[in-house]
Amino acid sequence: MPMRSFAKRAALCGALAIFAGAATAQTATPNWRDFETLSFGRVRALAQISSARTLRLITAIDNARLIGPEVPVDSVLAWKTALWNDLDNPKQLQYALANAILVQPFARDSGNIGYLLTVADTAGESRQAILDKGAIEEFLDLLSNASTAGKILTDAELHKNAPIVTTQVTLAKPYKPAYPRTARLVGMSGSALVQFVVDTAGKVKPGTITTVDATFKDFGDAAASYVTEMAFLPATIDGHPVERLVQYPFDFKLNAVLPITPFQVPMRRGR
Repeated sequence: MPMRSFAKRAALCGALAIFAGAATAQTATPNWRDFETLSFGRVRALAQISSARTLRLITAIDNARLIGPEVPVDSVLAWKTALWNDLDNPKQLQYALANAILVQPFARDSGNIGYLLTVADTAGESRQAILDKGAIEEFLDLLSNASTAGKILTDAELHKNAPIVTTQVTLAKPYKPAYPRTARLVGMSGSALVQFVVDTAGKVKPGTITTVDATFKDFGDAAASYVTEMAFLPATIDGHPVERLVQYPFDFKLNAVLPITPFQVPMRRGR
């Protein structure tokens, strides 16, 4: 065989080998890591994140177990944001996330809004459950936090064969807020619930502070003012600090001790 022809064939074989290797890499099975499991009523949902930065749900409803199709985490976050912003005033009849999840808001007899959740698996089977606002908020929060993990974890971390470890916001040290002067003078006790974002450095973002509830306005004002002086240990995902929206309860009694762990948001009403 002439040398030139041999060289051409060798080059062609080499190119085919490289192409085959690339195709194998592209079709390799991704590694899946468990994020968190959420249970509400008949539904139990596990969010998983893959090394390809996609999310899927493994959902148990009644006796059915469905493994959902994978969806890119950026698509999940965009869908979650659109639905979250419309929860109190839905602008669409349905909110579909690829072929994996469908949420359909509807008016309930009480005048509140309910949400019909449909989850599907890769074979086209689906199951449904009706959620209240607290449950749909928790469900969306699960998807959002899991998708955040898919964005911030390194490739090496996404290839680990272990569940993703998360920690919640905690107080960095004990605090005792200043008692409102008027309330102290009249011997009044009370409480306040303040909502705010704790950033990745453990600091409260001032523009996010709102008073959710207070038994007396002075208690609400004192609590909202005091949180700017507080320091927290931020929430983490596999050691990476992340922002979290939390609600913190203040109990105004002369000998009260503040709790160490705020309520994570969203939280179920009436718990």
